[in-house]
Amino acid sequence: MVYTLQTMSDSGSLNDYSTIPARAPRPSATTPPPPTMVLRPVPFSFSKAASPSISADIDEVTLSTGRSVKINSAFYFDFVVFQVEQVLYRLPRHRFTEESSVFADMFALPQGAERLTEGSDNDNPIRLEQTQRKDWDCLLKLLFHRQAALPVLHPGLPEPNFGFDEWVSVLSLATRWEMNFIRETAIERIARFTNSAKKIAVARQYQVYRIILPSLVVLVGRTEPLSASEAADLGLECAMKIFSIRERCQDNSQGYNGFRQRKLALDTSTPNSGNWNSIVIEIQNVFVDHDEYYK
Repeated sequence: MVYTLQTMSDSGSLNDYSTIPARAPRPSATTPPPPTMVLRPVPFSFSKAASPSISADIDEVTLSTGRSVKINSAFYFDFVVFQVEQVLYRLPRHRFTEESSVFADMFALPQGAERLTEGSDNDNPIRLEQTQRKDWDCLLKLLFHRQAALPVLHPGLPEPNFGFDEWVSVLSLATRWEMNFIRETAIERIARFTNSAKKIAVARQYQVYRIILPSLVVLVGRTEPLSASEAADLGLECAMKIFSIRERCQDNSQGYNGFRQRKLALDTSTPNSGNWNSIVIEIQNVFVDHDEYYK
């Protein structure tokens, strides 16, 4: 809506002013008060030439009644109903077909004419068997908060406040349903955490081998020995091999009462440094039956 500036004269008629003086004169004691200003709307329309073309998004469809209508495919969302455990979710279908080749193939399959389409309503949901609701909810938080979730696409925006286990939940479902971009996002976030033993366990389970070598280097180079919980995460064989490497990295000088001195931490903060490379060589010598660990 555009407004023009008009004033009410003493006689009650409207006067139009095309220009307004830069500064009105200061009224004196005998100067009558300025006329009352009235805003009157003036209708207008956008220039057709300036309007963006959206004809490419317009599709024509035929209704069940036989009548043809046009829809804007860019803003006409198809919803699908899922059931995870005993809970129903009604979600936009396009987010799943965009991210997952598995869902894209599933939704492309023809539906039988004699039965209702699976996922069309609450009575016919798509049941996601062997899926835990805690994992599913984490995936949805990332999937439907993408602008806030992926600062790679939207720099400066916060990401979901996920902990380690929540990112593992996302990695698990993204791997199962071939959501490649979301899988890579989860891997990158998991790599930021400091629990090296858990990262190794997750990396072996989901075949993310590039996380394993840096995590092994940290476990070998630090002062603290492996804890019981870390050994459980690693498994007996992997834990014993780490113990063996740490023994060879110890200071060989004898300390008080004949016991070896407390292990000095090695600086492993810089990949390809002297300490880093020496530990990698020992890992390669010990983990000969698991070449994928250090590739």
